[in-house]
Amino acid sequence: MVPKTSMGGGFHIGGVKLLLLIAVVVVLVLVSVTAYFLNLLTPGFVIETYVNGKPVNAFIQVFAVLPPGGNASLVEVWNGTAFNGVARVPITALAKIAKEWVIEGYGGEGVGVEVVATYVNKSTVYYNIWFTTYQPDQLLNTINNPLISAVRLNYETMRLNLDLKTELGTGFGAGTPQIPTPPAPPGCWWNVLWSWQTPQEMIPVAWVFDKAPNYLGGYLGAYSSQQTSATVYFYASAGITQGGSAGITYRLIGTSTQVSTTYWTGLGFGLKQPSGGFLYHLGTLGVAELRLVCITGNQYVYEAYVASIANNGQLYYSTNMSYIGNLTTLYSKYTGTNLQYVPFDEIYVGGGSAYSYWFSNIQTYSSPFGMVGAIPIGSIIAYAAKAASKALSVPGFILANLAAGLQVSTMQVSIILISVDQASSVPAYGDLLAVALPVTYSQSAKNYYYYPYILGFNVTSLGRYSSGTSMYVDGPGVVYNPCVPIFNSYNWTVYVYIGNSPLLVPGGSVTAMLYDSSDKLVWSGTFSVPTSFDGSPPHGPAVVSVPWTVFNYGVPYNTYTMVITYNGYTTKYGSISYGTSTTKFTIYAEYQSCGSP
Repeated sequence: MVPKTSMGGGFHIGGVKLLLLIAVVVVLVLVSVTAYFLNLLTPGFVIETYVNGKPVNAFIQVFAVLPPGGNASLVEVWNGTAFNGVARVPITALAKIAKEWVIEGYGGEGVGVEVVATYVNKSTVYYNIWFTTYQPDQLLNTINNPLISAVRLNYETMRLNLDLKTELGTGFGAGTPQIPTPPAPPGCWWNVLWSWQTPQEMIPVAWVFDKAPNYLGGYLGAYSSQQTSATVYFYASAGITQGGSAGITYRLIGTSTQVSTTYWTGLGFGLKQPSGGFLYHLGTLGVAELRLVCITGNQYVYEAYVASIANNGQLYYSTNMSYIGNLTTLYSKYTGTNLQYVPFDEIYVGGGSAYSYWFSNIQTYSSPFGMVGAIPIGSIIAYAAKAASKALSVPGFILANLAAGLQVSTMQVSIILISVDQASSVPAYGDLLAVALPVTYSQSAKNYYYYPYILGFNVTSLGRYSSGTSMYVDGPGVVYNPCVPIFNSYNWTVYVYIGNSPLLVPGGSVTAMLYDSSDKLVWSGTFSVPTSFDGSPPHGPAVVSVPWTVFNYGVPYNTYTMVITYNGYTTKYGSISYGTSTTKFTIYAEYQSCGSP
C-alpha cells in the first residue's frame, strides 16, 4: 500500500511541472506577440539607419512604384520607426502591389520600392532616399510558402547613411516643427504631393549623329554577349531643393527597375546608311514630388525614374532622329542651355585599322561611379506630358536635368559599342564626341561631383577641340612597413576625367611627387595613361607605384604629401587637346612591430 504522503508528494511535483509548462507557454506567447509586433516572424526588408556612422532611430517610409496603366506612379505602403537603428518592413506590405505587377505581366522583373528615412536631432533634420527592387512573383511565393518564409526572414538588407540634411530654421517661415497627424511620429516626415506615370514611351539607351555621313560610317550596338545574359539596372535620380536653382542637389538614388536581357541590337550609320539612329526600350517613366513636413518652408524632392521596361527587355532601333532632336530641344528650352559635347576620342580608319570602343569598360575603369551611362528621362517625361496635355508641378529646369543611370550586371556583356570602321577613302580621320548633362551630380559615398554623360555620340570629321581635366585618386591613406616583404610597392589608381564628366581621357601621363613633413621631395615618378595606340584598352586609369622603402615609418606615424599632376595630352593627329590638372592628398606612414608571436 502506497503511503498517502507519497501520493500527496507525487501530486505536488506534477503540479509544479504543470505550472512550469504554463509559464513556458506564457513566455513563448509573449515572445511571439513581441516578435509579431516587431515583424521578426515575417520576412521583411531590414533597414539600418546611421548618422555619421552611428545607428539612429529614424522614421522609415516605404513607397511602392505602381505598374503601368494608372495615373499615379508612387504610393506609400508602410511606415514605422527604427529600433536600435533597425526597422523591419514586412514584405506583406507590398503584397497588393506585387499582385498588380503580376497581373500586368511583370512578375519576373525587378520592380521598384523606395525607402525614405528621416531623423531629427534638435534643429537638424537628417534624411536619405533610396530605391531598390524586388521580384513580384518571388515575393508572393515567399509570403505563401511557410518553408521559404522561415529561411528568408531577412528578405533584403539596406544600410542608409543619412547624409542629406536641412536645418529647421532654414525655411522661409519659422523653424518650428509642426504637430504631426497620426500615424506620423513627433518629428518630420515626407508627403508625396503628387506622382505621375507616363504612357509607354521610347527610352533611348544610346544614339549617334553622323556629322560627316559622306566621309565616315560605322555601327552602334547594345547588350552584346557571346556567353551570358545580363541584368540591366536603371537608377532613379532626384533634384533636392529649398528654393532657387543655386540650392539644388542632384544625385542618383538607387535602382528603380531592372530587367534581364539576352538581346543584342545594333544599327549602321553613315555613307550609304542613315546618318544617325538610336537604340531604345519601350517602358513607362515615373515622376513625383515629395515635401518634408516639419518646417514652414519649401524643402522638396523631385524624383524621376524608370518605372517599367516592357517586353522582357527587348531592344529596338530607329533611324528617325527627330525624336532625339525633340528631346534635346526641350532640354534647351527648359534649362536655357544646351547639352554639353565632350571630346571623347580621335578616330582613325585605314591600314586595316578602325575605331571602336566598348562602353562596358567604363564600368571597370571609372571609379567611383557605379553607372555606365545616363538616359535623359526628365526630357522624355516632359515630352510625354506635353503630348498628354498633362501639367506637371515641377520646375522645368529641374525636370530636364533628371536622368536615369544605366548599369549592367556583368563585364561579359558589352553594354554599348560605338564603332567607326568605314570611310569613303583611307586613311580617314575624325573625332568622337559624347553627350553630357551640364549640371553637377553628387556621389555621396565618395563626396565627388560630376556631370553625368549620356550614351549619345557625334561623329565628326577631324576638328579642333580642347577640354580641361579633373582627377580622382583611389588608394591607401595609411601605409605600413611590411613585416614580410611580399610586395614591392604601394599603388594609387589615378582617374583623369575629361572636364567634369566621368569619362576618362584617352592618353597622356601623370607625374607623382612625394614630400615629407618638411616639404622635402623624397620621391617622384611619371606613369602613362593607356592610349588607343599602345595596345592597351584606352580610357583607363594610370597606376602610381611607390616603393615601400621610400617611406620612413614612425610612431604613431610620419606624414607625407603626395602631389599628382596630369601633364596634359594631345591626340595623335592633333585634333583634341586635354589640359593639365593637379591634386594632392596626405599619406600617413605608420610603423608596425614585426616581433615573433
